[in-house]
Amino acid sequence: MSTFTVAGVSTQNGITKVRFANDLVSRTKLLAKGGHSPLELIELPRPMTKAEACAHLLDVGGVFKQYETLINETMGKKVGNVVPKVAKQPKAKAPKAPKATPAQKTSGKIKAIEKKIKDEDKDDELLIEELGAALV
Repeated sequence: MSTFTVAGVSTQNGITKVRFANDLVSRTKLLAKGGHSPLELIELPRPMTKAEACAHLLDVGGVFKQYETLINETMGKKVGNVVPKVAKQPKAKAPKAPKATPAQKTSGKIKAIEKKIKDEDKDDELLIEELGAALV
């Protein structure tokens, strides 16, 4: 599970979100460059999961008190993610069609030859040879 050393909140285009990072300086620069204002980030006392970091922000209070509802919502979502993943059940494969028996194969060859007879005029000898070969 991922842990973070920096947490806080930022607002961009009227949307406020809880933010997590591992480097305060680079994260502050990146968010400020993206137009996030106000931007409130603090260093955590130890590496924490997102849920733990949200709980810490609520404990700190101060600036974060006004974002209590948002932080609680985020913490609820992150606590829900702790549930262990269940392995997916393998999908059942469709049963394969049974293989054709020799009699079915011969029947199919005979039908193909009969179709040829209808489609084309052939010599009787040629047809007899093809029927004989199909039966072998």
